Amino acid sequence: MIIKDNGFDLNIKWRFPDGRKYAFAFIALFVFLIIIYANSFHCTWQFDDKPNIVENNHIFLKTLDWTEIKKTFYAPMIDKISRPLSYFSFALNYYFDELNVFGYHLVNFIIHYLSSVFLFLFIYNTLKLPVLRERYEPVSYAVALMATFLWATSPVQVTAVAYIVQRMASMGGLFYIMAMYFYLKGRTTNRPWKCALFWVLCILSATSGFLTKENVIMLPISIWLYDLLLIQGATRENIRKNVKFAVPVILLVVVIGLFYTDISSLLAGYKNRPFTLTERLLTEPRIIIFYITLLLYPISSRLTLIHDIEVSSSFLAPWITLPAIAIIIILITIAVYISRKRPLISFCILFFFLNHVIESSFLPLELIYEHRNYTPSMFFFVPIVILMIYVINYFSYKKTIQFTMVAVFTFLLAAQGHTVFVRNDIFKHPLLLWSDNVEKTPTLSRPYNNLGAAYWNLGFYDEAYKAYSKALDLNRHSNLLNLGVTQCNLGIHHLYVTRQYDKAVEYFTLALKAYPGYSPASQGLAISFIHKGETQKAREVLMDALLSWPDSADLHHTMGFALLKEGKYDQAREEALHALSIKPDLTNALSVIAEVHRRKGNYQLATIYWKGYLKKKPEDIEGNLALIELYFRQNDYDSLSGTIGKLMSIKGSKNWYEFIEQHLNDTNTQAYTPDPEEIISIIADNLDDQLYNCRKK
Repeated sequence: MIIKDNGFDLNIKWRFPDGRKYAFAFIALFVFLIIIYANSFHCTWQFDDKPNIVENNHIFLKTLDWTEIKKTFYAPMIDKISRPLSYFSFALNYYFDELNVFGYHLVNFIIHYLSSVFLFLFIYNTLKLPVLRERYEPVSYAVALMATFLWATSPVQVTAVAYIVQRMASMGGLFYIMAMYFYLKGRTTNRPWKCALFWVLCILSATSGFLTKENVIMLPISIWLYDLLLIQGATRENIRKNVKFAVPVILLVVVIGLFYTDISSLLAGYKNRPFTLTERLLTEPRIIIFYITLLLYPISSRLTLIHDIEVSSSFLAPWITLPAIAIIIILITIAVYISRKRPLISFCILFFFLNHVIESSFLPLELIYEHRNYTPSMFFFVPIVILMIYVINYFSYKKTIQFTMVAVFTFLLAAQGHTVFVRNDIFKHPLLLWSDNVEKTPTLSRPYNNLGAAYWNLGFYDEAYKAYSKALDLNRHSNLLNLGVTQCNLGIHHLYVTRQYDKAVEYFTLALKAYPGYSPASQGLAISFIHKGETQKAREVLMDALLSWPDSADLHHTMGFALLKEGKYDQAREEALHALSIKPDLTNALSVIAEVHRRKGNYQLATIYWKGYLKKKPEDIEGNLALIELYFRQNDYDSLSGTIGKLMSIKGSKNWYEFIEQHLNDTNTQAYTPDPEEIISIIADNLDDQLYNCRKK
């Protein structure tokens, strides 16, 4: 029979001593997790991955000297250290394999696996504490293993694992549970040297967590609560004795919080939100209840990256607001009430709510994200598993019911694993992710805008325009600045697809009004003015933008181009060189420098820069035409013949006049503008010479 007294042994022939128990747990976790996450290793960059990793110059680590490493600690686009260990981990990925997604996903998987291992160790050792030993030690292995499996395979964790940038959440969770485990070992060991070692490891893990993500600041309170409830026991005497330690613990949390938070700008963060501080505080209880239901019932149709949540404007609007608040208060009250008789259940409940405080309270963040459950849900399944084991034990005389419970648990694992696998597939391409999100949240603007961006990157411009227009029509944003992003995308469509430059100017202007200082909108507006031949207006826009984005290579290059068009050659060259110093692969900046040298009569340097330009754009018509003129002026007829031959293969069956005139349809945006008569004359003479030489031979 499967009963508590035999540790719920399934009566299978083998037996596991402690060492083999650990080995089985670690291997089983690894095998199951690698199976369900194997299809995530080639998922592409998504959403916030791009600004935080792909376009983040700070993490492009080339050498391991301290000066370079220190730069990785800074968040993109701001001169402030933020989550330094998270960004440094991305930088190490870049150092070893640049932007190959496989390495990033591999690290994310390892982090999740290690989190699962430490969670198992923590639960297993917790259940052997004196306060809990009598009740739970016989089932400690079963509870720890089953609860860890349910947590590790929960589809709610997918965004913390398959979505690369959310390594911040999973790595923070890893350091969190490591710190708690080392605290437990240090607190319960009898050997001084081991105690010292575990305390050092605890402090190192906690510090690493603080440097990974802000919500780890709740760790000191979690440890204090854990010590009181599960190590000392929540007697009146112990509670009274521990109250004096609560003050320094809370002060420590406040100090760490001040390190992360700019209090002066806290309320200012709400000016771009469609909700107030009060509305956020009223809405979050409903979201936390939703998180609970999601953990209990995580089917694919309920999971998505951006959820559609109605904001609570009062206790009764919507009506579920007050019941949600009441449910949370009741659960916390129950947890406090049972803290003496059922300290484990009490701790699991309080831990969940405690670790939602940072991202579910007064900070002006997005209302809801699934990855926020990574740390809070670590002990969520412990009471559930204990209940399942209680049922098995209660019906120890009925094998049918026992094996039914085993089948239920097996089904839960299989169902969760399948859902994880399906969710991973959605992260394989932005089009899949945002199509899924649009289907589940058809009234939100942001998923449509991101779907439009996915279509745009695939070259489906009409579909992109429809998605952008839908986002604009809905006008329902979680951040009011996103209206400017949508308007900017519509401006880009008119700039590059329909070539309606007045319409583009209109949208870019609206975008900058909705999102002041938005760099892509400033860039697009400046380029639109350049297309219209209004370079002075373009420079005015760029000067304003560079005040906010002094390290934008694209803005500096566009400024250099505008100055070139106005004949301010030295300034144009300086801006283009500055752009290249920020972004060495910005090929278009080479054309500005090349043209500056050509116009100043320095043909040799102009040739060097145009050749550098053509190395990255070998079939570019503008660059090849420029070299034809330059080779002719330097009497380099061999190079001239080679370039003409290359251009002939690009030209195809078109005649030279038609080919060059087609190229000259928008000279306002070309650094080099050839004289068609002169170029055709050079080509004709060269071809005649080649024909003459052939006949002569």
